[in-house]
Formats: sequence, C-alpha cells, structure tokens
Amino acid sequence: MKKILTLTLSLIFVLTATAQSSFVSTLAAKASKGATVYGTVECNGTPIEGVVVSDGVEVVKTDKKGVYNIASQKQTGYVFISIPSGYEALTEGADVVPQLWAVLAAESQTVERHDFNLKKVDNDNHVIVAVADIHLANKLNDVATFTNSFIPSLKAEIEQYKSAGIPVYTLCMGDSSFDTYWYDYLYDITNFRETLEDVAYPTQFFNTMGNHDNDGATPCDENTDWNASAKYRKAFGPTYYSFNLGRIHYIMLDDQIYHNEPRPDAKMGKGIVGSRNHTTALTRAQLDWLAKDLATVTDKNTPIVIGVHSPIFRYKDYMYAPVDCRLPAEQRDEFVALFKEFPTVHILSGHTHRNRCCYGRDDAAQPDIANFTEHTVAAVSGTRWHTSAFGGPQIAVTGEPAGCKIFKISDRDIKWYFKATEFSADTQFRCFDMNGVSDFYRTSGQMRVFLDHFPKRTDYSKDKFRDKVMIHVWDWANDWTIEVTENGTPLEVTRQKAENPQYVLSYEIPKRLWMFNLNSASSRKKIRHPHMFHVSPVSPTSTLEVTVTDCFGNKYHQTMERPKPFHLHMK
Repeated sequence: MKKILTLTLSLIFVLTATAQSSFVSTLAAKASKGATVYGTVECNGTPIEGVVVSDGVEVVKTDKKGVYNIASQKQTGYVFISIPSGYEALTEGADVVPQLWAVLAAESQTVERHDFNLKKVDNDNHVIVAVADIHLANKLNDVATFTNSFIPSLKAEIEQYKSAGIPVYTLCMGDSSFDTYWYDYLYDITNFRETLEDVAYPTQFFNTMGNHDNDGATPCDENTDWNASAKYRKAFGPTYYSFNLGRIHYIMLDDQIYHNEPRPDAKMGKGIVGSRNHTTALTRAQLDWLAKDLATVTDKNTPIVIGVHSPIFRYKDYMYAPVDCRLPAEQRDEFVALFKEFPTVHILSGHTHRNRCCYGRDDAAQPDIANFTEHTVAAVSGTRWHTSAFGGPQIAVTGEPAGCKIFKISDRDIKWYFKATEFSADTQFRCFDMNGVSDFYRTSGQMRVFLDHFPKRTDYSKDKFRDKVMIHVWDWANDWTIEVTENGTPLEVTRQKAENPQYVLSYEIPKRLWMFNLNSASSRKKIRHPHMFHVSPVSPTSTLEVTVTDCFGNKYHQTMERPKPFHLHMK
C-alpha cells in the first residue's frame, strides 16, 4: 500500500508542476491559529464562499471572504480545490490541464499562502470526452497517429457541441504513457503532457494515473507506489481529487498500487528495475479523503461520476450477472457504503482496452451496488498503436475500433455513446459475412501458417461457420436490442462469445509472422468477445437489414449486401 510521505523542501521543489496555480490574490487573508496552509478562492476579485479545499487529507470550505485555512501536515505536497458548479479553473496559454492545485513548497510547520482564481461558466449542460489507454511511447509512429488521426476525429466530433455553446471537457482514465519504454524511447508522462500542448488538445484535460504512468526505474520497497508516481505528480498534480461541473460531482481516483517487484523472467526495458506489477486497490489515505469529500456533497441526489484506471465492477463472465468487485475484499464494503446515499453513481475506467458496460442493478444478490453503473472505455491506442503501424485499421484486442466515449450531460441527465476514431458516431457495429471470412481463412497462406502455430485460435475455414452472419456491436450493453431481417422476415439473433477475425488479420498475423514471434503465449488462446451476435440467413446472397437500438432509443442501421468479402480494411 502507498505510504504518503512527509515531503522535504528539496523533494517538493523537484515536483513543482507547470500547471499549478501561481495566482496571487489581492484579497485580504490571514492564517488562522494552527493553520499551515491558507489562501483565497475568487472570481476576478470577487470572493467565492463554500469552495471545498483539500490537502489530500483534510477537507475544508472557504468562508464569506473566500478564505480557507488548513491545519496541514503537507503529507501529499499539494493543496487543491474542488471546482464549484458554474465555474472553471484557469489554464495558461496552450496548456489544457486546469490549475486546480498548488505545490506546498515550505516545511511542514511553515505557514504558506496559495490562492486560486476561477472563471464563471454556464456548465449545467456539458459534454465529457472519456478517454483511456492512449499509451504514447514515441514508438510505432504513435505520436504522429495520435496527432493526425485521433485529434482531428475528436475535434470534428465535439465541434457540434462547442458551436452550440456547450462546454466540453476530457476525463482521462490513465495509461497515457507506457512505463516499459520510458527510457528506451525517452518519452514519459511529462512528455505526454507536452504532447497535449503540441497537438492543441481541444478541451480541458482532467487526468488520473494508470499503472503504466508509474516510473519503472523505482526500486521495490515499502514506498514504491508513492515514489513511482513522482513524475506523474510533477506533470499532472494530485493523483486523487474532485471537481464539479454543472449538477454533477466528479471524483478522480488512483486505484493502482504499483509494486515493481523484481522478477528474473519479467520483460524489462532500458532503465526498468522490476516487473512493473501492480494490484487494483485504493490507499487508506484515499478512502479517508473520499469520505470527507462526499460529506461536502449535501444534496444526495447529485449524480456522482468517478474516474479510475482499472475497472472496479464487471460481470463475472463478461456477459451477465453476477457482478464482481475487483477491489480487495476488505475494501469492497467500505467503498460501496460511501455511496449508499447517492442513487446515481457512474464509474469510468479503462485498462482492458475494450468497451464494457456493467450495471450493478443486474445482480439482485447485491442490492447495495444497484446504484452503480461502470463504463469501461475502449483504448484510444487500440492495440497500443500496433495495427495502424502495420497498415491496418485502428482496432483493439477484441476487434472493436479504437476510440473514446462521449457523455452528454443535461442538468442531472446523463447519456452516452461510443465514438470510433475512424468512423462517424452513427456507426456502432460491423457485420461479417462468414462465407467471406471462411474463404479467406481457407485460402490465405499467412492465415494457414498462423493457425498451424496457434491451433487453439478459431479456424473460421471450417464448415460449421459457413452460411452465417456475425455482427459485432462495439459498445453493447444488456439493455440494447438488435433486429435482423432477411427479405422482410425476422431472423433469430443469438449472442455468443466469439473471436473477431479482423483482429487476427490486423494484429496477430503481422505481430507473430512478420516479426517472427511464433512462441507468444498470449496468442495461444482465443480472445473471445461477448458483443458478438449470429444469425443464419436462408440464402447466402440475400440482403440483410440490421438495426441496433441503444438504451436511449437511438437506432443504428446498416443494409448488408451479400456476399460481402472479408479483408483488412472492410467496413
């Protein structure tokens, strides 16, 4: 578990963050007795009352004069505000990271002042861009692909909201960098921060850290988790914090405990001293702070949105209840109980590189999690930028496209949809004519070589797969529906776990055959996705009408003309 250390003056200077608030107020303020950190929160000279301020341990509010006082031991090295509704934290120049924190630069008992300036914004209606697993490492042309593909796609998608005067913000669920290669390619989490400026990222960027945002050069000891996050804290500030946008309370948490234990057989890059292993859990300090933060949300009907890296809740078999909690057993009840008074809690996570939506209400045996909905978001990087580097589409490990998730907030109402980088938002699924897939699997020499080396992977050349159509719905949830008709006649649709053939073609074959990596343990087993649906048409040449309806009643339609060939860039 992470120990929050009492930072020395020298260490704090090392961690000085470029996006910290350097604002100096002209408002009068005086430290109260016992306070070691104090200051003001204002909007262009007008004090703001009731703003929540924290050092990561204590939680206080500003008074009528906009003044706060904290009797802080400065364990975290920061003071930060929970941005109140109707305001935004400032940014400087090309920087997109909100200035909601300041580094505590004095000894623990020395009194210091830090002020914050906010601007008024009508954000009762706003949009959240949920991104995860960007994994920039300065390899595989990833920075250029991020710059020239994802960024233009995102800018085009959010322009409709910005042009209507709706504020847009980004929540990033970690793994923005790739600890394995920090020293091989001289690109770490601080370089990612610079890249956000270089690409003119189009929204404010609220980040949380993933396991790959830790410094793998950190030796394994009782303080590894804290020490390994030093570069992250320098770039992005606190590893946990909260803020309000409109009527929604947002909380960003670090649910990765980084160990970096030595292991002789572990894959290590240059400068890496351990196996980079980690566990999903929350530190004691975070849980204690979280209880205090939630206590400040007096209206318990306020929807809560939590950003973490690793999923907390997921279906046990990835399809249906029961729901598993991935926190340690001793933390599960405490975490859930903290939110028992809040009827609407959404968790945004990443880590798995695939879309998953898990409803706590689906598990009748666990009524205490009925208020939770978890959205695991597909990776911006897909398969860590491999498929695009190989000349293929940007897709993830399950074959769904790389992309992000868009949340539209109107007052307290929350709606969402998946936005694939290389597709419009109107496209939410892909159809495979399994006769075309079967023909390719049978005739492709590379595919036959691959299956010879990895016989446990699905061989779609077999007759049992022919005369069927497989439909991959990228962001399927259990309250969605799918309808398929052939010449006006409805077909029975069956949900099955299945391997996506386009993923095998775009990733596995070049990764294993082109790079002569035929002993990969990860490729020996099938990677089956639960968002696959099968129908058996009467004719192999008929045209199918496919309609997918999401939980909000939005309909996505495709007319599938058959036969449909299977190839690398099929739509």
